[in-house]
Amino acid sequence: WIDKTKMSQQPEIARRHVRSEVGVDLEARIVSGEREGRCTVDNISSGGAQVNTRIPAARGDIVTLHIGSIGSVEGTVAWKNRTKLGLKFSKDVTAITDLLFAVAIY
Repeated sequence: WIDKTKMSQQPEIARRHVRSEVGVDLEARIVSGEREGRCTVDNISSGGAQVNTRIPAARGDIVTLHIGSIGSVEGTVAWKNRTKLGLKFSKDVTAITDLLFAVAIY
């Protein structure tokens, strides 16, 4: 399920893309250079995602997020806080986020 009541706490003018919390533990894989491992997607928008992972990645690293059979998307680590990474996608991925929302609703 998607809890749209938890969308950005900041005014919409401060955020380019509306993000939605993913109410399921969405398993995915993240690749950063030669490092690869599991992650869970906490929230996602057409502009980026917040993921939880133990992969050591630094701000500015290029990563690829693989979301099962849904697809893959490349992005840049915009911020890091312990095991959480904020990813900024390299291009608009509205189709992938639409599929993720459909999976979460199902």
